[in-house]
Amino acid sequence: MQYPTILKSLLALSGIVLLPLASQAQELNPNYFYLIKGELISRSISLGDPTNWSTGITGREGKSAGGKVEVAPTSFKGEGDAIQITWSPRKKMQGNFALYGNPIDLSKFKDSASLTIDMRVDVKPDKNVNIGLDCGYPCRADLPINKLIKSMPKGEWFSMPLPLNCFKSDNFDLSKINGPFTIATDGKFTVSITNIRLEKLPEGEKGCVEE
Repeated sequence: MQYPTILKSLLALSGIVLLPLASQAQELNPNYFYLIKGELISRSISLGDPTNWSTGITGREGKSAGGKVEVAPTSFKGEGDAIQITWSPRKKMQGNFALYGNPIDLSKFKDSASLTIDMRVDVKPDKNVNIGLDCGYPCRADLPINKLIKSMPKGEWFSMPLPLNCFKSDNFDLSKINGPFTIATDGKFTVSITNIRLEKLPEGEKGCVEE
């Protein structure tokens, strides 16, 4: 797949200074902020594997029904200000992590914003990794991020912007996103995440718009 300029630039970066964010999660608009400083913004976590594709958990700690994927608080700059998601190498199955909440309309931001994740790769993946947007089964779109992930230094924090117009499928509708972040793999992988948010594309960046 051809990555837009904003993603290609990530391949040359060893780390990015994170953008300043509002200090109080309750002040943030849940239409644009989904996880900030490791705290959920009006959303809940769902973990899935073939045993049960939708296991809801209370808070930020739990395992999928078959034990493929688990999540727990970890630290970025302070105690518990990030989450760590781990896919077990012992379980040969797909595992999904997702944030779900009330449907939101992101269609007007299709060509002007990115889904941006502030993250750290703790264990590099050995299988494909997809980040997706869910709009209610079978409505969803996924973006493969393997090349980007594997190029990043392990153990260093960086920001990964994924333009909304890069998410495409026959069954996809940006106007009714109930899952603004999903991530899945069927291999081993461990990643820590402190922020997931919508962010304006840099001036002149068009994402995946075809010329």
